[in-house]
Amino acid sequence: MAGPSRIEWRRSFPARSLSTLAWYAVSATLAVMLVRALFADEPSVLDSGDHNPLADVPTWMLAVACVGVVPVVLSLARRPRVGANHFALTVRPGWIRTLVLPWSRVAEVSMVEIEGERYLVIRLRAGLDTTGTNPAWPDRSVLRELAKSDARRAGTYDVAVRLRDFVGGPEGQMTSLAAFAPDEVRIKNHLPSS
Repeated sequence: MAGPSRIEWRRSFPARSLSTLAWYAVSATLAVMLVRALFADEPSVLDSGDHNPLADVPTWMLAVACVGVVPVVLSLARRPRVGANHFALTVRPGWIRTLVLPWSRVAEVSMVEIEGERYLVIRLRAGLDTTGTNPAWPDRSVLRELAKSDARRAGTYDVAVRLRDFVGGPEGQMTSLAAFAPDEVRIKNHLPSS
């Protein structure tokens, strides 16, 4: 979606989220069936007349499986997002929150490749400016994944987004962000030229 006052990167087909949902559905179904097979013959009342808690295990397992699918479905419904206007850079690295990062807080926006995976990484300025959204622990899930491969480089950034979640080439994507970024924001493409 684009316009004269804002841009938003188009998202790619959610293959990774769909495969995660499929794996979860298969794993949860197998786990529920296994628990049901193990505890289906449990009597609901013990010989002493008390309620048998083991008879409730299949029901609890089904409930846990249903609750566990919620984050997987949300990651499919609330996909990563990158957008910009003349006021702020808008980023959703995961499914939890959309960060609004005013350009006054953004020091650098770069594209890097680590172990074959491409990322958009953002470094914020340290200072007293607290406008916008502060990245919290859930917003840094992609950055933590990046840190497993290259902790030294990942430690210098505040937010990361996987580029495979978006359509288009790196040159066009960076050009679209640079059109809205003020001159003091460093825009860098560290990807190998193809």
